[in-house]
Amino acid sequence: MRIEAAGQSAPRSDEADLTRALRRARRAGLFARLDEIYASLPATTCEGCARCCFESPGIFFVEYLALIERLLALPESERTRLLRAALRELLFSWIDPDRQCLFLEGSRCSSYATRPLACRLFGLVAPSERDQAEAQARLAAREEVRRLGMLGIRVPEEVVQRALASCDRVRDERGRPVRVDADPLAARVARLDEHLLPREVVVEEFCFRSLPERLGAAALGREAIELMQVQLMRRAQRGESTEDILDRLWESIRLPAPLAEE
Repeated sequence: MRIEAAGQSAPRSDEADLTRALRRARRAGLFARLDEIYASLPATTCEGCARCCFESPGIFFVEYLALIERLLALPESERTRLLRAALRELLFSWIDPDRQCLFLEGSRCSSYATRPLACRLFGLVAPSERDQAEAQARLAAREEVRRLGMLGIRVPEEVVQRALASCDRVRDERGRPVRVDADPLAARVARLDEHLLPREVVVEEFCFRSLPERLGAAALGREAIELMQVQLMRRAQRGESTEDILDRLWESIRLPAPLAEE
């Protein structure tokens, strides 16, 4: 899948050469600049309920590369476990009532120090009408439920009810509520993306694609994912083990470089 930019074809982020993109990010010091943006946010605490970790968050492309860096530093067994968890979330999250972010372990984030901007802002940006925002989030989920229902997929009610739009339990170090303006922070991260991708792609994608979505697009192709999701969810709901499905798919999947490199 390609788009036209400045009179020539330009790759979307899922087609970008990850090895080349990683080198460019390192050479330009983008990861250090990303950390500076993160550090500009106030230190916070919360109750640790992990309700906001019901799925992997949307991330910018530079954050995707930073997470790839983290994966590359892990032992092969742990890296494989997380990549399989990403594949499981990508394919089966709509029929899994216990779905959660692939970095959640119990009620703690195993990637807390390197969590993306969306996680850092959650609870710091309160919608003006919280109840309305929650209702809209669940309405969007129900619209997807209806679409999947027309394709023969039954979505558990628990999946719909886990949708969250905000949190009022985040506090600063003195126990006070914290509010920040998210737009300038998001714009700063988007400008880092512009070192790696055409601006048209940055504007189109922004940060709404999660790590499982980005990895899946790179490994499987964006066009194939939706069809594969429907087919495999149908098989799982007919009683086939999701682990068996993942095992067979894992044997044939082609991981994006450099994740495929030993």
